[in-house]
Amino acid sequence: MTISYAGEVPNGSSFGCFWRILCKWRGSVYKLVWRELLAYLTLYYTINLLYRFALTEHQQRIFEKVRQYFGAQSESIPMSFVLGFYVSLVVKRWWEQYKLLPWPDTLALFISAGIPGADETGRLMRRNIVRYAILAYVITLQRVSLRVKRRFPTWQHVVDSGLMLESERKVFEKMDGKSPMSKYWMPLVWATNIINRARKEGLITSDHIVQTLLVELSDIRRRLGALIGYDTVCVPLVYTQVVTLALYTYFVAALMGRQLVPPAPGSTSKYEPDVYFPLFTALQFCFYVGWLKVAEVLINPFGEDDDDIELNWLIDRHIKAAYMIVDEMHEEHPELLKDQYWEEVVPKDLPYTVASEHYRRHEPPCSADHYKVKAEDAVYANVQAPRKSHDETYADYESVDTPLVERRKNWFQRQISRMGSVRSASTDYSSGGLFGRNRHNSMVYSSPETGQPTAPPQQHHKMSLYERLVGRKSGRGQHRQNSKHGSQKSNGSAIPITLRNRPRIPTPDVTKEVMDRENRITMGMQNMGVIMAHQGYQNEVPVLGALVLSPIQELDSGSVNNTLHAGQPGTTALAQAVLSPGLASGLTPMLTAAPVVSPVTLSPMGVSQLLGSSTPSTPRADRTPPAPRATVTELPSDSEHSGSGTPPEFNRKPNGSKRGEVYV
Repeated sequence: MTISYAGEVPNGSSFGCFWRILCKWRGSVYKLVWRELLAYLTLYYTINLLYRFALTEHQQRIFEKVRQYFGAQSESIPMSFVLGFYVSLVVKRWWEQYKLLPWPDTLALFISAGIPGADETGRLMRRNIVRYAILAYVITLQRVSLRVKRRFPTWQHVVDSGLMLESERKVFEKMDGKSPMSKYWMPLVWATNIINRARKEGLITSDHIVQTLLVELSDIRRRLGALIGYDTVCVPLVYTQVVTLALYTYFVAALMGRQLVPPAPGSTSKYEPDVYFPLFTALQFCFYVGWLKVAEVLINPFGEDDDDIELNWLIDRHIKAAYMIVDEMHEEHPELLKDQYWEEVVPKDLPYTVASEHYRRHEPPCSADHYKVKAEDAVYANVQAPRKSHDETYADYESVDTPLVERRKNWFQRQISRMGSVRSASTDYSSGGLFGRNRHNSMVYSSPETGQPTAPPQQHHKMSLYERLVGRKSGRGQHRQNSKHGSQKSNGSAIPITLRNRPRIPTPDVTKEVMDRENRITMGMQNMGVIMAHQGYQNEVPVLGALVLSPIQELDSGSVNNTLHAGQPGTTALAQAVLSPGLASGLTPMLTAAPVVSPVTLSPMGVSQLLGSSTPSTPRADRTPPAPRATVTELPSDSEHSGSGTPPEFNRKPNGSKRGEVYV
């Protein structure tokens, strides 16, 4: 296993931080080069002793000249350059091979979540899938690691370890007879087939889970294949030979060029001092040879060196962890309890011990945090500052479940609404096209489900050609229309502009709570005497309320069942079921007659039965209030009379969608 020493050097700024690791022997440079260094020093002293005691004086002079020549020429070999690139390449390959070793933890997590259930079938599938992943791992390492090969030399040893069954061994032996290639991928194929079977049997409920599991298995196969590729395709042999020859040539030359010899008698030349141990030559030998030894160790990270990866331990670890995830811990978790900071929500600070108190730090400042911009430099150079109104100032911090109709629109939504988006007052969607109608004034979109009573048709602002092309009204025309709506009153009660101008199509943004609240507001307005009737009958008959017989169904079919029609038995039966007996008896002749507008005089008791405890609004004092009457009206769809001032009763089409309503 790779020697780990990071825990012994936690503080690199301390004095002599690395001194404590220089005394380590396992995995050290001393252990790698001591044999080579001993052989080199033996040769060195052999040559030195021959020079001192075996050569004549004339031969010694010749030796000194040869020594001087070798010493001068040995420096021409670029040892640092050659060794530096080679070792860098080998270290990079070593680290990449380690990262390619697959860990089955991710696959086990996906399997545990994708195949739920405590039944025997699900458990068998989960355990076999992860076992096949480990089996493919072992078969691959048998080919690239000497340690794993010694542990599992044959298929029978793999069967004895429990990673392979006897039936699976026979399949491997049969496939080996067909092709001698490595079949590390066969267990992964079996795992893939199990996943497909689980999907067909319904144990896996989603195709996305199947895709996730297959992607993870494919990644394991890719990693295992890359490991075999690194083992079979090494660093080019010529590069390794060049580095090795350069190193040994350099130190062969140093054997002659670094010899320490005494000065010749009577010689005036300056020689090196006569010492008996070549200290710097020995250090240089340790550095360069140790550098080359690093490359020799790391070029095969799955060997038997001290710094090679301990693959047998990884195999044991992976099979235990995988079985624990998919079986022992499957669908299990600790009890859900409130944490220590439940009431505080966000902890102010986690506790520190006395030994760690000096490690407490605040958020590190960034480079521009303390930079101050001058006031004159903070003025916009080419942009005019926009005018802010009270309605455009938004600083609410709302929850994500706040209904959109209650939220204040942010800046982006306001810009979109100004440009005529889907939330503008007149869009292609809401108006039915560039030359369509405005759905705000439509009786079709006023229904009991949306909580808005029937409103009279409103006067349209005549749109110019530019406004029709752009898809929205101008601000001036919209302002005049809003002012007109705000000034309308009925029986002395003003209708809120928000209720009149808001489109009443239920959208996903409008939640049930908002709709219920608006329904309560609308019913309160009706009980207070708010009148929602057509302009042609406001002055003649005081309308006290509206009874909706059916919602609108804008259907293309011309069947009479699409909506309620006056004169039909269904309309009469519905009116008798909804109204009080006294009121229903007075309305029956009118409901069974032709679909025309006919006033019916009601007794005060009938009015009180219809309205409950509500009190009619006080009429004007300058005339006698007429007797309360009920009016049955059939309203056509808004599309038939949009944009005109003609009452809906006199603008009906034969096949148009109608709305049966009773105004009281």
